[in-house]
Amino acid sequence: MSLKTVIRNSPLMRVIQDVSSPIARRLPVESMPGWVGFLHGLSVPKRAVPLPSPSPASGANIKVIFSLLKPVIHLPGDLAECGVFRGHTLIPVGLYLAQNKIDKRVYGFDSFEGFGDVDRGGATEDEFIKEYGDLDDTSFDLVQGMVDRFDLNNHVSLIRGYFDRTLQTVSTKRFCFVHLDVDLYESYITCLQFFYERMVPGGVILLDEYNDPPWPGCNRAVDEFLRGKPEMLEEQSVDNYIKYFIRKR
Repeated sequence: MSLKTVIRNSPLMRVIQDVSSPIARRLPVESMPGWVGFLHGLSVPKRAVPLPSPSPASGANIKVIFSLLKPVIHLPGDLAECGVFRGHTLIPVGLYLAQNKIDKRVYGFDSFEGFGDVDRGGATEDEFIKEYGDLDDTSFDLVQGMVDRFDLNNHVSLIRGYFDRTLQTVSTKRFCFVHLDVDLYESYITCLQFFYERMVPGGVILLDEYNDPPWPGCNRAVDEFLRGKPEMLEEQSVDNYIKYFIRKR
C-alpha cells in the first residue's frame, strides 16, 4: 500500500475533510485551489497538469469533462458517470450543478468493488496492477460520504452494482451528458446500448479509454456500436489530453 493511500485513508484525514468541507463546497469548483482538491480527493481544474505531448493514453482531464459538459448543460436531461471509482470527477460535476443552481442530477454507476477476476483488456495482470491497481481502493460508503460532506444529495445519486443490472433503474430518464470510464468491452457495449437511445439530440457521450492502448475493448465496442449509425467519433483536446466522444444526432 502506497504512502499516498495510507494518508488519504487515515482517520486524521477524514477529520480534516469533515471540518473543511463546508468551506470547500462554497469555493467555485472551476477555480478551487489545487491543494483543496487534493485534500478532498477531487479532480479540479487547478490540479490538472498538462501532458508533455498529445496523447489519449490517460484518464479524462477534468477540464475535458467541463469543456464538453458546459455546452450541453442547457439541454433537457440528466447526467451520468459509469465508472465512479473514488468520485474524483463525479463530485466536481455534482458541485458544478449545485453551485450553478442547475436543476439536474448526475447518476454515478459503479460496483465499488473493483474488477475482480475479469478480462483486463489487453494488459497482463502484472502490467495492469502496476499501472492501475485493481481499482478496488474504494467503497460505496466512501463515495457516499463525499456526497454527504459536500451536501450533494439533491444533485448526485450513487447506484451500486454491475451495469447490466443497475442501468435499468434509470430507464425512464433522458440524458444530455454521459461519461463512460468503464474500461472493458462488455461494459462499453452495455452502457452504449443503454444510453444511446436515451440521449437527447446534441447530447454527448464521453469515451474515456478510446485509443488508450491497454484498453482495446473500448475501441472494439465503440467501433462495432457506431457501425451503420449516423454519429461519428469527435475529438476533444485540452492540455494535450485527447479524448473522443459521440454527439447524438
